[in-house]
Amino acid sequence: MGHYTAKTGNATKGTCTVPSTAELLPLTSTKQTLLDKISGLTATGGTAGHLGTAWAWYTLSPNWASLWPSSKPVAYGTDSVQKIAILMTDGEYNTQYDAKGISANYGSTTSCPQAANGCSTAQARALCTAMKAKGITVYTVGFQLGGNQTAIDTLSQCASPPTSPLDPVKFYNADDGAQLKQAFRDIALKFTSLYLSK
Repeated sequence: MGHYTAKTGNATKGTCTVPSTAELLPLTSTKQTLLDKISGLTATGGTAGHLGTAWAWYTLSPNWASLWPSSKPVAYGTDSVQKIAILMTDGEYNTQYDAKGISANYGSTTSCPQAANGCSTAQARALCTAMKAKGITVYTVGFQLGGNQTAIDTLSQCASPPTSPLDPVKFYNADDGAQLKQAFRDIALKFTSLYLSK
């Protein structure tokens, strides 16, 4: 799906800048399919983190089940099912669009008067709040964020809060590849513990 409209003179022109390798993968339990998808991803440009957050929710939401005929998400509150989203970014949410899909206030995280729904940061935080209200557990992982406090704050706010003193925080901030792998191992262990306790 195209996500940017270039303006040439007085005319607007839709351009699809999303490569086919970046198409959303429906829910699957096939490990190799997931690994192949991850291996094919590349990073470019700014971070429209609210879009990734929205699509994470759409993938898990039964309201969008018609988009995933091969892996329809079950209803909220289904017994023996835990809906979990993992959001990861290597930058601040600084790319948003106006009502025509044209990039607006690029690079801003706090003031986006031309953006259709405000700054990417605010949109992502609102989406996370709505996801958590539906019972979705949200883990967040930052990678090489350095001192980017806006990104750290957004990921911290998006992560689900601890449910008990024994439940650790669900936000990870990895500075290198080893820490990134450890963050995902830790999340995977939590899933395993959850599955075994049920």
